[in-house]
Amino acid sequence: MITPNELKQQAQNSWQHQSSLDWLSLPAKARATFAGLDIPTRKTEAWKYTPLTPLLNNAYLANQAAGDVDAGAAETRIGPLGDVSRLVFINGHFTPGLSRFSDLENQGIITLFSNANDTQRDLINAELGTGFEPKEHIFATLNYSSVADGLLIHAPADFKVQQAIQLVYLSTAEADTSLAQSRVLVCAEAGSSLELIEQFDSLGATNVFHNHMMEVSLHPNARMVHTRLQVEHESLTHINGLHIKLAQGSHYEQHALAFGSALKRNDINVSFNGNNAYCRLNGVFLSKHKQHIDNHLNLEHAAPHCNSDTEYKGFITDSSRAVFNGRIHIHQHAQKTAAHLNSKNLLLSKQAELDTKPELEIYADDVKCSHGASIGKLDDKSLFYFQSRGIDRATAEAMLCLGFVNEMVEQFPNGAVIELARQRLAEFFNDVDKLNNLWSLE
Repeated sequence: MITPNELKQQAQNSWQHQSSLDWLSLPAKARATFAGLDIPTRKTEAWKYTPLTPLLNNAYLANQAAGDVDAGAAETRIGPLGDVSRLVFINGHFTPGLSRFSDLENQGIITLFSNANDTQRDLINAELGTGFEPKEHIFATLNYSSVADGLLIHAPADFKVQQAIQLVYLSTAEADTSLAQSRVLVCAEAGSSLELIEQFDSLGATNVFHNHMMEVSLHPNARMVHTRLQVEHESLTHINGLHIKLAQGSHYEQHALAFGSALKRNDINVSFNGNNAYCRLNGVFLSKHKQHIDNHLNLEHAAPHCNSDTEYKGFITDSSRAVFNGRIHIHQHAQKTAAHLNSKNLLLSKQAELDTKPELEIYADDVKCSHGASIGKLDDKSLFYFQSRGIDRATAEAMLCLGFVNEMVEQFPNGAVIELARQRLAEFFNDVDKLNNLWSLE
């Protein structure tokens, strides 16, 4: 095992001296910031329940993951989502042979950083790295310290992107433990709207550390519906940063399904920067075996008359561990705010652990806010109800667990994504202790 300082030095040694995009101003600033930061430890409050053991036990940062893949296997794993514009990334590398987005590329809505024109370069330089405080997000800073490429999604003013945009990130097995990095910048101008689907998946077991960053900037009255499926193999190490800026009257809605892995950390930060903005976060996370998943949500209500609704469910079993930290910060001038957060969790094993921490920090005096968390087991009365009608206990447990998870999945706005999520859930539950072989029930 290496020390946190050795991990940091390993990262710095792996960088190119300059970004391959010489017009991009951020990498040099990010490298300078990263040099002054410390790798989080258990004494770091935001990482108290999530040790970085997989990163310290493996030389991920010493090698860059390759982008090779069997096209047929990749197509099968991605699955059909109907009429969507699709971009596929293998271990962080864009794969044109599996992608189809020519119409949106021709309209200038989807552009790789490496293909950006002068106007798009100016936009990227103006927006990239502005959605978060670098000193508080060291892995986002690491991501921006060496930028080989990235993706810009730019919706013009008052433009409705008709096709959903699907971003697929596939992880594969590499010869050595390796680092894969990817980054996305979404800029929706005033009055525009788009639907974004992110699918994080794997082609079997993988020895990759995927460090992903997305920044979303919604201008006045812009709207974005965002679905995220994090259904990778449990061997993956994955840190995901999502940073959202909401201007006046904008609307952001997210629906998420996330499986645990060797280490998975989701940082979601939402900044309400204009009046009458709205954010809805619906998510469900599941962990089994010895997986670890950490969801950190931070909502900064810095403007008045803004609303947010957050509901997350957790399913934790075997010897796994899950963390949920949901923070709502109401600034002094954010009067007339309505913000609600709820976390409901199902704990099925005495060896499993869940650390849940809802937070409210309020400095305004005219608000409507609530937060809560619950942890429980399957209801004995419900189990008895099923058994009294001839259903054995194991099947009854499976049906109740599936209902608990499906309540969130059924709220996904895209029917094809719901079907894909159900397929991945069947795979997940197939080897859950005491529930195996029951998830094929129709």
